[in-house]
Amino acid sequence: MAEKTKHGAGNESLFAKYSTLILSIAGFLLLIVILSLATYYYTNKITQETQKVALIGEQGEITQEIARIAFSQESYLTNAVFDRYQKDGKLVNRIALEDFPQNTLFRRTEMKRLADRFNEIQLRLENGGELADRQGNIITVTPVDLAVTRANLEQARTVWDYYYPLITEFELEAETGFLTRDYATYVMDYTRQYNRTLQRDSSRVSRLIQNYVDRLQKELFWIQTAGVLLALALFFLMIFGVIRQLIAGDRKLAEARRETEEILETINEGLFLVDRDLNIGQQYSAHLENIIGQKDIGGKKLNEVLSKLVDRETMDVTSTFIEQLYSDWVVEDLIDDLNPLRRIRVEVDDFSGYYVTRYLDFKFSRVYSGDEIDKVLCSVADITDAVILEEKLAAEREQNDRQIEMLGTILSADPAMLDTFITTTKRRINDINSALRRPERSQSALQEKAKLIFREAHSMKGEASALKLTSFVSQCEGFESKIKELQQSPRLTGNDFLGLTVMLDEIISLNDVIANLSDRISGGRATGGGTAAPMVASNAMQKYFTSFANDIAERNGKKVQLLCQGMDDGLLSGSLQDTVKDIAMQMLRNAVVHGVEDPIDRRRVGKPEVGNVQLLLTRKPGNMAELLVEDDGSGLHYDKIRQKLVENGTCTEAQAREMQKRDLIMHLFDSGLSTADKGNEDAGRGVGMDIVRERIADIHGKLKIASEEGQFTRFTVTFPLGV
Repeated sequence: MAEKTKHGAGNESLFAKYSTLILSIAGFLLLIVILSLATYYYTNKITQETQKVALIGEQGEITQEIARIAFSQESYLTNAVFDRYQKDGKLVNRIALEDFPQNTLFRRTEMKRLADRFNEIQLRLENGGELADRQGNIITVTPVDLAVTRANLEQARTVWDYYYPLITEFELEAETGFLTRDYATYVMDYTRQYNRTLQRDSSRVSRLIQNYVDRLQKELFWIQTAGVLLALALFFLMIFGVIRQLIAGDRKLAEARRETEEILETINEGLFLVDRDLNIGQQYSAHLENIIGQKDIGGKKLNEVLSKLVDRETMDVTSTFIEQLYSDWVVEDLIDDLNPLRRIRVEVDDFSGYYVTRYLDFKFSRVYSGDEIDKVLCSVADITDAVILEEKLAAEREQNDRQIEMLGTILSADPAMLDTFITTTKRRINDINSALRRPERSQSALQEKAKLIFREAHSMKGEASALKLTSFVSQCEGFESKIKELQQSPRLTGNDFLGLTVMLDEIISLNDVIANLSDRISGGRATGGGTAAPMVASNAMQKYFTSFANDIAERNGKKVQLLCQGMDDGLLSGSLQDTVKDIAMQMLRNAVVHGVEDPIDRRRVGKPEVGNVQLLLTRKPGNMAELLVEDDGSGLHYDKIRQKLVENGTCTEAQAREMQKRDLIMHLFDSGLSTADKGNEDAGRGVGMDIVRERIADIHGKLKIASEEGQFTRFTVTFPLGV
């Protein structure tokens, strides 16, 4: 479904089109930010200075309270001394602490607390810091920083520095057990003399700070006033920009309408309308008839037109799809993926007596009349050229990716092993080609044909896997899957093998790519069939099989250590070497996949995590050779072989239970039998041991199998060297 078309968009960018509006909005937002920051700064500053004013006011109250307490204490001591004189006839200067009422002593302590509070406030005003206010809330006080204010604050500090020790000493006098009248009189005299000074200095500091606060408030007022005025100016600028844009938009819209009418007359895309009953409108683009190969479609049913392009099922789905578009509760975008006519392949009449293949892309969108869905607009585009180009680019990209992947593998591969792979693969491809060309009629011959092709493909895949040619492995796996489908068919015909020819061409092409890359890298050395044999590294086969075993182990979550001996001694050559290598690869794969246990199971039975596998080739008397593949794994799983034989219908459960181990071992070589739980690159096809049997027969060899449960499995192949 196409999105709704937007008309009148010129070539200018969005920023250029809406530059005035965008800049106005940006300026407005920037102004808001600046005003907010300024308001925050000034408000915070005013709050801090107001706190100072409150603290200085609290200091004034403290000095008054201290003076009142000092006066009452001095009066009390004077009266107490006079009373003592009247009573005892002696003039005394001190009164015992025990003679004072408790309330009087508490007031003396309160005077010390007030003095400490005054001193704490004074320190915070001078140096800043945290302080509890009268409500107990912790506030942060900044130091007084104005020069004049700080000078007055320091002047008050000079008076207080004399006053505070007197109050402290007055409090400490209680430690002697007596309070003296003379000292109280001295404190009272000092209080009378300097209390007004402290009050005056505090009042002056408070007034200076309050003036500073008033100035800050005025500055904030003017900043906010200027900001509001500027914001209004920007707002009107935005309104002006919007109006101007609307006027320009109306002009462009009128121009767009005229251009749209011209476009609809000459458009190359097929456009038509469909109503609720699937009736096509009388008006449609002229090019629509050429696209769908039908004339005079106006007034026809959509189903009638589509019946010549798609099958009935697609036609029915399309009808349901369009019905959903007329449902108000269905969101159009939500059913976009359900469009059944997206990128379809059709055969259309070219009005010259021939049918041509085209790729058409239908898109649907709703047409509203007010809030009601009136019709559905259908657009049809011929995307044949785009699809062909897409497929071509995809094929080229895939080929390039393969070449890049192959290049890395070829650079790291042994040249001789790579040449052997290329040559052997060509031979196997020729064998498969020959088998595909042979006309077979009987079912047994066709099944044998499928088995032969499967064995060759499986061998190619194994050799490609050993060289880490992953693209080649993927091609072979697809080829194997196709053959597997044929083998499962109840009745085969020669035509069933035609699809394999196309897949084989892809394998041939990929092998040619490998050969060409190898030839370029080697500087023009003949590849696969040249007269000069390439130099083989002394341990090339050992590295080949070791890498092969490690790759299989890693894919299957296992750890192995391979002992490979004799494969690099030059004992074999030509086709015999290829056949023995094929046997070794199949048996080595089985040893790692089926023999060696995973690390957890090996630890459970007391074995090291790393399994040991041996691949040994030795010369024997009488011009004979022996190939041995042995693993220290779990041994042959006879019960699993019985289970697989029952599952694939080879025998019944009763027959399987009666089978001896020797009989079960013989069934290991049945085509299609695999004890793997699930198939992957290394197991599950049931063809590996079938290949082993065929290859051993090709070299006139004999196979011995020895196995002990939980200990080992050993395959020994003895064969003549003269084959």
